[in-house]
Amino acid sequence: MSIGIHATFGPACATDAILREVLLAGTDTIRLNLSHLQAHDLPGTVQRIRAVSRDIRKDVEIACDIRGRKLRLGPFKTDQINLTEGQTFYLYGVVEGQELPGDETGAWVNHPLLSARVREGTEILIDDGAIRLVVSNVETHRISCRVVGGGPLPARSGLNIPGLSADLPPIGCKDITDLDALSRLDVDAVYLSYVETAEDIESLRDQLRQRHKSIPITAKIERRVALDHLDAIAASADAICLARGDLGVEIPLCDIPFVQKRVLARTHSAKKPFILAGAVLYSLVTRQIPARAELTDIATALQQGVDGFILSDETAVGIAPAMAVRTLVSLIAGMTPHLREC
Repeated sequence: MSIGIHATFGPACATDAILREVLLAGTDTIRLNLSHLQAHDLPGTVQRIRAVSRDIRKDVEIACDIRGRKLRLGPFKTDQINLTEGQTFYLYGVVEGQELPGDETGAWVNHPLLSARVREGTEILIDDGAIRLVVSNVETHRISCRVVGGGPLPARSGLNIPGLSADLPPIGCKDITDLDALSRLDVDAVYLSYVETAEDIESLRDQLRQRHKSIPITAKIERRVALDHLDAIAASADAICLARGDLGVEIPLCDIPFVQKRVLARTHSAKKPFILAGAVLYSLVTRQIPARAELTDIATALQQGVDGFILSDETAVGIAPAMAVRTLVSLIAGMTPHLREC
């Protein structure tokens, strides 16, 4: 059994020395999250990864994660802010690419018609539900929210409005710029975030074709509506990734394990690989040893027949990116013999 390890590139592994350790630890694919990278950063980033890979004589794939219709906050004046329960926090909907630096009073969101999509009482979840807001007043260009679940909030965090379509195209303005850049680079594959239908995959494939780029597309399943179109999406995409973080704010948490099992089975029925993402070893962002519940989660995924795992914050911002990869590789190796006994 060969399980692919996808490690997300970020500040924690940005130096050549740490990147080298991450690759040597057992990484098969470096994931570039384009929600946190600009098109002008791509050439240098890809070249550095290739240079380190050549230096250690290890082949590694590079896959770019296209943002798609995902709603995100813009940048902050600092890396993160802290929201307090009961405070007012403003959201400003703007055209993608025009987001201004926010602070503890408010932030910009990449949707110019956001005010038309919400009303008083609408719940807004940020950073996979870690921050909860309730809309208290809606103006043309400003939404007033009350913080009902506060805490630290990183810049450019994802934003979800459960049960509501974002009403955005599958390929946005930033995505077009990113595709222009990556089409000229040695990139092996792409993921598409926030897929809703098979047409989203075909839209991206057409954009790649226009740029004379033919590479595999992994569809990320993180919206409730995508579950209704899963068979068509699996037929159109080259692989399926279940992104449990965002999906966990779209459907009841108690459904996640069973949705995972169904999506994996239907993906394999389409003879496509299944990749699992979302807090795989999240405790390793701040710890040196995984939480015991994570071990069972990984074992369950292996029993179900998972083809790969994505490490996100674990390698992008974690305290020891290479250790996170080594831990996952070690767990897979140690658990595999037990699978034959089950």
